[in-house]
Amino acid sequence: MSADVVVVGAGICGAATAFFLAERGVDVLLLDRGTVSGATTGLGEGNVLVCDKHPGPERDLALVGRELWTQLGERFPAARVTPKGALLLGHRDGVEVAEREPALAPGVRALAEPGDLQVDPSGLTRALAAHVRVRVREGAEVASVARGAVVLADGERVACEHVVVATGPWAAQLTGLPVEPRKGQLVALAAPAGLIAHKLVEATYLQAAAGAEGDLVLATVIEQTLNGDEVLVGSSRERVGFDPTVRDDVTRALVARATRFVPALAGLEVTRAWCGFRAWLPDGRPAIGALGDGVWTTTGHEGSGVGLGPIAGLLLAQMICGEAPTFDAAPFDPWRFSAVGRA
Repeated sequence: MSADVVVVGAGICGAATAFFLAERGVDVLLLDRGTVSGATTGLGEGNVLVCDKHPGPERDLALVGRELWTQLGERFPAARVTPKGALLLGHRDGVEVAEREPALAPGVRALAEPGDLQVDPSGLTRALAAHVRVRVREGAEVASVARGAVVLADGERVACEHVVVATGPWAAQLTGLPVEPRKGQLVALAAPAGLIAHKLVEATYLQAAAGAEGDLVLATVIEQTLNGDEVLVGSSRERVGFDPTVRDDVTRALVARATRFVPALAGLEVTRAWCGFRAWLPDGRPAIGALGDGVWTTTGHEGSGVGLGPIAGLLLAQMICGEAPTFDAAPFDPWRFSAVGRA
């Protein structure tokens, strides 16, 4: 088997990269050990946020990425792009927002980001992957990547000119980057339709996402599902490797913290709780670009993989095809980490 480009990882980052390459006439193979959108992409809330970014290159990229999501939503209804807007709760520059969000506790002040979106990341990922060759096979672990070939653990070689590593929190082995998994836990509550109108994000989320703490860190995120029958409550962060344990004490702590902002949550039934893993890099910025000759990556997006996945994929496709990128990706160059050597 061969392809011009092999993309390893069939989450939103990999599927977007493969799709934008295919649009440019490139023969692409999307390769995964599991299923399309079967890992991190399918476990989050579907956030496309700018409100959770400090001023700087990542916020600027998030703005471009949010616009791209809107465009993709027009092309692919499965993405279910919904412009809910976000309220950053407890922000020092916040204002009274009771009229906008009646479920909030009295006196809660917030800063509004009206353009933020709620989406179905799995829906878009599957729609994008449908436009390229996909090979998913349980146990098809990739052992090594280089210009010229991807080698599977069983020794099979897939010939290619370029390879893109888009394996999220599992990217360290193939890229040499200091990527770590950051465990996050979520809980869903049965809720009446229309209880929450916006995406509600505690202002301390900005520090939680950027920090490097090893202990459990909580920052409230609340939103109604697109179907309207549940409210999702997050978020937690732990550096505990790939420990998949769903902790009851964390579930209780998430709900208790969220109830301070939305008192009505206290009486709602917990319907499910689960966890996933974010791809984290020590400087808090993603890696998007070349690792070496013919080897590329998109990883380290932390909690912004859904929002930044499509724009990162577009930038990689443009760079691989020799086009001028839509956005200056220099701040996200993987080579900023000294442990990475160009092949």
